[in-house]
Amino acid sequence: MMKQVINAICMGGILAMSAFANAQTIYEPTQSAKAQGITLQGWGSGSIAEADEMAYDGSNSIRVSSRNFFQGGKINFSKSVNVASQYSDKGNLLKFTFNVPGATSGGGNAGGGRLGGGMSGAGDGRGGDAGAGGIGQSTPTDISLSKIRVIFTTTDGKHGEAYLDVANVLKDERGWFSVAIPLQSIRGLDKTNKMISNISLSGDAVSTMYLGQLEIVRDTTPVFGEPNVRELNLAFGDEVTFSATGYAGATPVKFLWDFDASDGISVDAEGQVVSRKFRREGTFTVTLTIVDIYGLKTPYKTTISVTVNP
Repeated sequence: MMKQVINAICMGGILAMSAFANAQTIYEPTQSAKAQGITLQGWGSGSIAEADEMAYDGSNSIRVSSRNFFQGGKINFSKSVNVASQYSDKGNLLKFTFNVPGATSGGGNAGGGRLGGGMSGAGDGRGGDAGAGGIGQSTPTDISLSKIRVIFTTTDGKHGEAYLDVANVLKDERGWFSVAIPLQSIRGLDKTNKMISNISLSGDAVSTMYLGQLEIVRDTTPVFGEPNVRELNLAFGDEVTFSATGYAGATPVKFLWDFDASDGISVDAEGQVVSRKFRREGTFTVTLTIVDIYGLKTPYKTTISVTVNP
């Protein structure tokens, strides 16, 4: 029995600057935290401080040491960050730029691959994961820190919360990577006055992370992608590995596959790389649907024609 393997196409995808318009900077690395009205406070047994040994731009960053989701550091703003006007636009995302020293290469997903989904309940740290994708990066990484917990406290005493999936992000050549989440996808933020007084950061493993930049960007990039093949002619029993690239700007994506458009099943498999063995002859239409994990953008859909010979 022959096994036909179609290799995945890697899509690094340098992020077009035009995709992000009217950015609002919350933490700017070219100025000191003090000059920006920011004070830093340890949380639990975690620690946080301004650092100059590593910088995304300029000469500063914020270093956070954490052991688990319940200890890390708080970033306090002397003047609250008002996101009320940006919240109404589903294209506005909160974008974090991090560096986690000690990351090893290999094991990541190419071109905005499978990145978690869903959000947890605010404040309890026990919910689902919020995926987040790398932006404008080059090489994949596999790091021990897999999720970063972010808690937003607003001036009315309420909270919003997000879990950023960083297990399979892509880094640039200096080790920096970006993860972004739509403001409307931050669990609990809709019930606040959207005036952020502080942001708390922690991780799910013993780690030190450097925050290089924090900003709100408007991303209107549509979802698009490409399968690694458009037409196949196979023998009965051949196994095929399908792959695809996908991109939605700062928004992470996931890949849904339907191997037979006529059988009434809309999703047979999920993943950037999937395998399928065709056990009967005939002509099949394989449908690939690429969606942003938050469901805020119009999905991209395309088809592959497969002929299986007796």
